[in-house]
Amino acid sequence: MKLRFRILFIGLFIGMIGFATIPAKAQLGDVGQILQSSTDDANALAKAYLQPFGTGFGAALNTGWTNTAKPHKKLGFDLTISSGLAIVPGGDKSFDIQNLNLQQVKVASGGDIAQTINGKDITGPTLDVYADPDGPGGVSEQKVFDFNMPKGTDFGYVPSPMIKAGVGLIKDTELMFRYMPETKIGDFGSFNLFGVGAKHGLNQWLPGGGMLPVNLSLMFGYTNMEVGSGFDVTAEDLIEGRQDIKNTYPTSTWDGQKITMNTDAWSINALVGKTLPMISIYGGIGYEASTFNAKTPGSYPTVEGNPDYINDPNNNKKFIIKAVEEPLDISIEGDNGFRALAGFRFRFAIFHISGSYTLSNYSSYNVGFGISFR
Repeated sequence: MKLRFRILFIGLFIGMIGFATIPAKAQLGDVGQILQSSTDDANALAKAYLQPFGTGFGAALNTGWTNTAKPHKKLGFDLTISSGLAIVPGGDKSFDIQNLNLQQVKVASGGDIAQTINGKDITGPTLDVYADPDGPGGVSEQKVFDFNMPKGTDFGYVPSPMIKAGVGLIKDTELMFRYMPETKIGDFGSFNLFGVGAKHGLNQWLPGGGMLPVNLSLMFGYTNMEVGSGFDVTAEDLIEGRQDIKNTYPTSTWDGQKITMNTDAWSINALVGKTLPMISIYGGIGYEASTFNAKTPGSYPTVEGNPDYINDPNNNKKFIIKAVEEPLDISIEGDNGFRALAGFRFRFAIFHISGSYTLSNYSSYNVGFGISFR
């Protein structure tokens, strides 16, 4: 049985008359079989495949914190629904399998270049997984099974939805929050988000700052987003059609399997802008960073050599099923570095439409719609 595990991609694109939710899901074809190879090889392959997804999530989450350089006045507020959209560079849409130095997985056909999750929608190379019936260090290595690396989504962006609220405090300071409760999207999984930030006006601290024609401020924002999805990988997937694999585990061993992905993203920015009655524009420079982690809680079947095989000539079970706990545990650092950003806000009474662009290694857009006062 071929396992298909779908990771949720979801974006919100905001227009003048409202917003629409556009889910874009990516399949990790045969990911279960990737996990059933050696733990080190599975982690190397999964990390290479997910790299732009993890980096792009961090870049997208670091957008949308503000739509003006000027903080709210005391007790002023805004509520904005928006979506960041990070652009995946062309060089991160594929990777060379040979650069991963895999130990038990070898390229069988299809070449060495595989697509990442944001790469082309084409079938990946076929990979053979080997194990030794003589046990570790043996000399009778044999092919156990094979699988194709998953296709890409043919979607070169990583979207990230968010709801942000800001409230003005004393001393030209604005406190900002982000929140999305745990939201389930059909069978594709769930996600939740939380963030906190602050913006502080600098004009008050500069000699003659009140006379300047522009607003100067510093802004900081931190966001955490979690995405999760359950899936099912059983020993029967591996031993189907095979007579030389022994399985001693009950089916319930594989209950509770899922993948959890966690992204931490933060940025700090210096802003300059001008706010007029109907329009605000701003620009700035800053620094951003992010970390993406993915884990697979639960037990997962893999195949290894049967140590009793060489001692019993009547034993035809060259291999055995082994349960591996949490085989996937990867961490991806974002393309941390300096960035430049610019944006605008159009305001109609208490309603506003906003947009911004961030120039960095993973450049990104953000569009939003909401209400604001003071």
